[in-house]
Amino acid sequence: MAIMTSPPNSDPARPLSIDDRLVVAAALDRILYDDPERFAAEDARLVRGIIPNARTSWLRLGFRAESRGPGMSGQAAGVGQVDMQDEKRVVEKGMGEGPLWRCGQYKISNHGTDLEVWQVMSDEFAEEPKGARLEFGPTGEPRALSFFQPRDIELRIPFTKYAIGVRLGGWQEWKRAA
Repeated sequence: MAIMTSPPNSDPARPLSIDDRLVVAAALDRILYDDPERFAAEDARLVRGIIPNARTSWLRLGFRAESRGPGMSGQAAGVGQVDMQDEKRVVEKGMGEGPLWRCGQYKISNHGTDLEVWQVMSDEFAEEPKGARLEFGPTGEPRALSFFQPRDIELRIPFTKYAIGVRLGGWQEWKRAA
């Protein structure tokens, strides 16, 4: 299979072929898992050349709310104490996000100066988020790979059972380009 590289793509409406998606997934596997301290700059350039550049807002916000309905408890004949909890409801909304591209086990967005990569079953709100960011310099050369390191803040509302959680996203450097 021949791997063809192309100049950075600026058409977010262009669909990616299956071959493109497989090439991107394989390159990301090498970037993330081959060496614990370095990654190949050629792989980063390859991924950036295939994933279309999408315009995103300078401010991206995500919102997640969880609530649980009223529960019941009581005595059931022949069973004893019974506690029933209503289902947890989750609402998630976001704004300022660009398109995501699915390639293998990854979701990728190209912001121009960086590529944001998330495992498919993870996001900023996951208990253990699995996200990485490939950072490029002003000349387009790959510089570093960072991982998502959230900071959680919980604000309790006095005299109630309610709390407001705030997750601040942050990135911590992980690897440098070889």
